[in-house]
This record gives sequence, structure tokens and C-alpha cells, in this order.
Amino acid sequence: MSCRAGVIKEAVDGLLLLDKPSGPTSHDLVASVRRLSGSPKAGHTGTLDPMASGLLIILVGKATKLAPFVPGDPKVYEGCILLGLSTDSMDIEGEVIAEGTYDGGPERAQAALASLVGVVEQVPPMFSAVKYRGKPLYRYARRGEEVPRQSRTVRVYRSEMRAFRVRGTHAEMDFLIECSPGTYVRDLAARVGDGLGCGGTLSRLRRMGSGPFGVEDAMSVEEMRELAVKGRDYLLPLERAVEGCKRVDVAESGLIAVRNGSPLGGSMLRRVDAEVMEGDAVAVFAGGELIGMHRVSQVSPFISHALRMM
Repeated sequence: MSCRAGVIKEAVDGLLLLDKPSGPTSHDLVASVRRLSGSPKAGHTGTLDPMASGLLIILVGKATKLAPFVPGDPKVYEGCILLGLSTDSMDIEGEVIAEGTYDGGPERAQAALASLVGVVEQVPPMFSAVKYRGKPLYRYARRGEEVPRQSRTVRVYRSEMRAFRVRGTHAEMDFLIECSPGTYVRDLAARVGDGLGCGGTLSRLRRMGSGPFGVEDAMSVEEMRELAVKGRDYLLPLERAVEGCKRVDVAESGLIAVRNGSPLGGSMLRRVDAEVMEGDAVAVFAGGELIGMHRVSQVSPFISHALRMM
């Protein structure tokens, strides 16, 4: 079922799947949603650079409590790498720091892109929103300062070339990449170019998916504003935010205790997903309503403890 079908009435709590255009920051769009919804609470589950477009997941009102639990693995991106050019930001909006020539043909380019699959150690780029001493790295970068950054381990599940074009002494390669959350695709683009000996920079990026959510189910900024002007809701129910999470249903006899934060188990249970494992974060439902998130402490007999209650 299309995500757009989940229209809710007169609510300021929910999930918005937005097709971000290239240009505005993710923060700008979150601010727009706050104004349109009238809710002081709104936030995204993963930023997109201003030049990037595609799926931006925004949580509004009570849904912001679910931010740590929204499934976001894998991230799926389409984009383009310009071979023969390197910039300080690793994307086309940065300052050019080196130019080279690529004349290796599509086969070498495809092999370099495919070599990304697996575990990758990345250091956050200086032009990023990661914070150092309370300030985003890009503020230091704009002053020409470089500060210490901790590396992170990410995974690239799939890395494929979709098209290849020669542009004079440069070349362009369109790609599709599936990766774990927190992956800097700009860094991957630069790695491909460096591996080919000519330099590379990201010239286009579009997020196609995040976990169970796809950009095909997202609405444009214009559609969102049009619905707001007409007084129609553009938010999806809270329950959609934890789509794909394992589920536990509470019996009526245990509802009051669970709402008050008590552990869940025994006669309080109505049903438990068969694949639930110890340590899992599970969505707790009562009569079809999401009432919170629990951590499974024990599977047999089942016991879980409250992480976040709605």
C-alpha cells in the first residue's frame, strides 16, 4: 500500500516522507514542517546534504520519541561521480584542489566502484554536520581549520555502475549504492577517483530508500504545502515510523501496567512475533495502537522492559 494512503485527521503526531529537492538544507525543511504543522517538535532521521535530493524522513510531535527506532538500514542512493576532478568537500560544490585525466574506459571504472563492497573505515569529511566541541565540522572547514575526527566503520552492500560517459579529459559514471546508515557517499566517490589515479568528486546524489521506506512513496515539498493550505493532513500514523520492527501485542489485562512503564510478560501478553530475540527493540501495540518501545530481556519466558512510552 502506498504510504500516501495513510492520511490522518487533525493530528500533529506522525511521520512525513518528503522528497527533498536539491538546494535547501534538511534543517530548512524540518523548520518548514514545524511551521506548517504547528508542532514545536520535529526532526529528521538522517540528513541529506543541500546538493542532494530524495527521501528525507521527518518525525513530528510524539513521533520524535521514535527516532532511535526508525529502521534505516540499508540506505539506497543513486548518483554520479565525476572522474578527473577533486574538491575540498568531495562534491561538486567544493573548491577544486586537483584536476586529472581519466582515459581508462568503463571497465576499470566499474571495477573500482565494485571494489567498495564490504567493510569500509571512514573519517567524517570536514565539510559535514558531525560536531566537534559543540560545533559542526563544516564551520571549522569554512575557516580553513582541520580538527581531529574519529573514524567509523560502515558497510557497502552493493555498488554498481549504471552508465558511463566521456567528458573530454574527464568521465562521468552513474551509480547505485546500498550501504549502512552513516556512510558518506562523497568519501566513496573520492576513493573511486583516487583508486583510478585521476581523482573523483560526487556531482549528483539522490537517496532512493531508507530501510523499508522508498522515495516513490514520498511527497514533494509543493504537495506538502498544498495539502497544508487546504487543511488536509500530510502526516502518516505513528505506527508507520516503526514499520519493519518486531512486534509485541499486549493483552487488555496488562494494558494499564504497561502504559505505566511496567515490564511486559506472562499473562500480559497477547502475542509475540516468532523471530523476536533477546536484546531486540520491539514495538509494543495494544488494540492496533502503538504505545511504546521495549527491549527484550528474555525470550523464554518472555520479558521486556520499557525503552520509550508514547
